Amino acid sequence: MQVPKSVSRRAAITTAIVVAVAIGIALAFEPITRTVVASQFACLGCHTNSEYDFREANSPSKRHPATPEGGDALCVDCHVATGLVNSAFVFTHYLDGTDLLGRPRDIKRARFPAEVTPIGKKAYSVRDALMEYDSAPCRTCHIETEIKPKRKRGQKAHTNALKNKETCIECHYNLVHREVDLRPILTE
Repeated sequence: MQVPKSVSRRAAITTAIVVAVAIGIALAFEPITRTVVASQFACLGCHTNSEYDFREANSPSKRHPATPEGGDALCVDCHVATGLVNSAFVFTHYLDGTDLLGRPRDIKRARFPAEVTPIGKKAYSVRDALMEYDSAPCRTCHIETEIKPKRKRGQKAHTNALKNKETCIECHYNLVHREVDLRPILTE
């Protein structure tokens, strides 16, 4: 039995439209997620005026200029690595199944001594993820070989970091958020 030309033509047109829409959604997913779904407004809805408040009032040392125009880095710039899959982690974070970098929560690793504050627990979790992912979000803006610190101490530290294949978070761990000391030694 032969399919009429009008039916096969409609099927081809419908398939082409579906494929075009799917490609459009895939291409728009990351930019829309990064600018709308993970906007400052959305992040700061939960993370302001709490332990997670990331700005200390009028503290220029707590600003992280990110753009050539000198604008501040947004939450999404550091907490969501670029890419389609990484953008999907924003949605899992909203559903509270992962930390801010998309890693599933590790209950065993999340055990801390009673004196560790909730902000400390979150900081340690995010730092662990940055160590695991070689500070990938940092590297979307900063090219390690092009960083030229002004002070001798910074120049030596960066030279050693390149040579020893160290990652950004090993030294730069209190940039914008409230300060949290390095992780205490955990005992089982």
